Amino acid sequence: MTFRDRTFPALNAVRAAGAVMVLLTHAAFNTGRINDGWVGAALARLDFGVTLFFVLSGFLLSRPWFLAAALGHHEPSARHYLWKRALRILPLYWVVVVAGFLIDPQNKGATWQDWVTHLTLTQLYRDHLLASSLTQMWSLCTEVAFYVLLPLLCVALTGRRPTRLRLNRVLVGAGLVAVAGVVWQTVVAQIPGAEAHYAQWLPGYLPWFMVGLAFAAVSAELSVRPRDHVLERLGQDLTGCWVLAAATFALACSPLAGPRLLLTPDGWQAGSKVVLYAVAGAFFVLPLVFGPEREGRVREQLTGPVPVWLGEISYGIFAIHMLVLNLVFRALDLDVFTGRFLTVALLTLAVTLVLATLSFYLFEKPILRLKNIRFFSRLEPRDLAPEPRPTTEVAP
Repeated sequence: MTFRDRTFPALNAVRAAGAVMVLLTHAAFNTGRINDGWVGAALARLDFGVTLFFVLSGFLLSRPWFLAAALGHHEPSARHYLWKRALRILPLYWVVVVAGFLIDPQNKGATWQDWVTHLTLTQLYRDHLLASSLTQMWSLCTEVAFYVLLPLLCVALTGRRPTRLRLNRVLVGAGLVAVAGVVWQTVVAQIPGAEAHYAQWLPGYLPWFMVGLAFAAVSAELSVRPRDHVLERLGQDLTGCWVLAAATFALACSPLAGPRLLLTPDGWQAGSKVVLYAVAGAFFVLPLVFGPEREGRVREQLTGPVPVWLGEISYGIFAIHMLVLNLVFRALDLDVFTGRFLTVALLTLAVTLVLATLSFYLFEKPILRLKNIRFFSRLEPRDLAPEPRPTTEVAP
C-alpha cells in the first residue's frame, strides 16, 4: 500500500512563537511591566505559549498511533517513542539544571533533595519552591508526565491492534478527559498553600493536550480516508480562525482568567483560563493542521527559513532563557519589578538565541542521532509500510 502523508511544515513556527511568548511573559513579570494596562495584561497572558506547546505535543505525538489504527497497522513502538523523547528532552535539561544550581546565587543553599528532584523532573511533586532560573521547568514536568501517559491513553482510545480508527470513540474519550481536566483545575485551585504545585500537575492541563489529540485523530482519519470535513473547511480560512483565536485570547487577558500576579485564582477563574486558552490554542493551530499546507502568503512565510530555524531551537529558548534573564538582571544591576522591560527582553532574547542555536546544532542535534540504536530502534513489521514521519519534531 502506497501512502503519502502530510508533513505540517508550518508547525515549526508555532513552536517558535510559543518559546518567544514564554520568554516575553517572564521578562514582563520580572520587570513589573505586567501591571501596566492592557499591554501589561497581554504580556502577562503570554504564558499562552505553554498552551501552544501542549497542543502541539498532543497532536504530533499521538498522531502516529491514530494513523497506525487508521491504516490497520501495528501500534508504534512505545520503547522507541520514549527513547526519542528522552534524547530530545533530558540532555539539555540536565545541563541547564546543573548550570542553574551552580551559577545562580539564589540557589546557593540548595539541598540534595533540590538537586535530585530537579534532575528527575519530579520537583512539582514536592511541597517546596522551585529553584531560581528553573521555574519555567514546571511545564516540562507536566509535559513529561504526558509523554509517559500517552501510549496508554492512545491504546485506551483506539483499542489493542485495531483494524480501523473509530473516530467517534476517540473524540468522545478525549472530550471526557478534557472535562475531567477542567474539573481538576477548578477544584485544586482552592487548595491552600503557596508552595503547593497541584494546579501545575498534568490533570489540569489535559484539555490543552486533548485539543491536539483530537486534531490528530481527525487528521489521521482524513489522511487515510479523505472526505469533506468541517475542520478541513475551517482550516481553509486562516484569517477567520486567527481572529477567533485573538478574540478568545483577549477575553483571557481580563479577570475572567484570574489575577496577573502569582496569586491563587478563584476556582472558576482557574477553570476559565484553561478553557479560554484551549479554545484560543485550537483556533490558532487549526488552520496549520487542516486546509492547505503551504498555500497563501501567511503559510509561505511561516515555512520560511527564519521560522524553521526558530522552531528548531525553540526548546533551547525555553530551557535557557530564565537563566539568561537572571544574568541580565545581575549584569544591569537591576532589582525585580523596577522596569526597563524592552532592554531586559531584547538582551535576554538576543543572548538566548545565540546560546540556543549553539546548543541545538552542536549538542542537541548530534545526540538525536542515537534515536535508532539497537535496543531502541524503530520496530516495524517487514510486511507493513514504515510509519509516516512528520517533519516537525515536537519539544517544549
